[in-house]
Amino acid sequence: MERNYYIQLFDKFLQKQATSEEVRELILWLQNDSEFSAWADEEWNIVSSEMNPELQQQLFEKIKAKIEPQKKAVQIKKHKLYVWPMRIAATLLLMLATGLSIYFHTVQKMTMPDMIVAVEKGQKANVTLPDGSKVWVNSDSKLTYGSRFNSAERVLRLEGEAYFEVTPDKERPFIVETNNISVRALGTSFDVKNYADEDHISTVLMTGKVEVKSDKDCIILEPNEKVTFNKATGHMRKSSVENAVGYANWKFNILSFNAETFENIAHTLERYYNTQIAFESEPLKKYRFTGSIGNTSLESVLQILSLTSPLSYEVKDSLIILRENITQKKYYENALK
Repeated sequence: MERNYYIQLFDKFLQKQATSEEVRELILWLQNDSEFSAWADEEWNIVSSEMNPELQQQLFEKIKAKIEPQKKAVQIKKHKLYVWPMRIAATLLLMLATGLSIYFHTVQKMTMPDMIVAVEKGQKANVTLPDGSKVWVNSDSKLTYGSRFNSAERVLRLEGEAYFEVTPDKERPFIVETNNISVRALGTSFDVKNYADEDHISTVLMTGKVEVKSDKDCIILEPNEKVTFNKATGHMRKSSVENAVGYANWKFNILSFNAETFENIAHTLERYYNTQIAFESEPLKKYRFTGSIGNTSLESVLQILSLTSPLSYEVKDSLIILRENITQKKYYENALK
């Protein structure tokens, strides 16, 4: 990174605005002798060229008296004036590095309280994590992170659905945990769906590479691939998808379905529109729908579904009742898969 970046970090530290990760970066830079020495050299040349000679000499004498009082009798020749500032700078920065290290380790030992991003039905949230990674949290979802999101690892827990754009960091893996699987990434973008009322958990990869692990399996995903975890059997299955980006269209208020059952679509609509949906006909749950529906009303979505399936619906207050249209059923028997 550029030197100016570290100087800015130092300013943030002095103002008590630096994060523990930024303090760690600053310590590593201070410990890099060649880089730091070059910076100190340049800084002294700038300062000494602008400083009044008498003030400069007075400053040297005061600092020397503080650092080495036992050497008051030592005569400093003019051609050695440059040596002292470097020794002083090295001493002061050694003290600074020590102080930063103590501060950093103290921060690391402190228990960081859990940060919870809870999103209600019908809502969405966008959050930037301490490492710069970005997360979009879908309706009826909860994202939790705390003491395990630190200098050694970046671990979060997800209930519901979220889309992640991860800041690359080879030293700190980015891990999203659910009750059944964990998704490990270094620098990538992916979507994880883990709703309690659905019978599977899915991960879809847009860019980069992720490792999806369960108690029984471990699968590596490439872009445009999907892993589905069956909660009942405990097994995972990998498949290819035509357009992985479409699985995160909910960020833009677009509902996208790929051969999704009406039962799962109903769960999605309940979360998205904060409503209740009941099936009067069990066979209707098995019908499937593929397509994308833009930002529109719930009734418009139901109308679109009714045009592509033997679906009829009734609205009773805040309850949507779905039933099978028997007269139209024969035209849609091929819709079942």
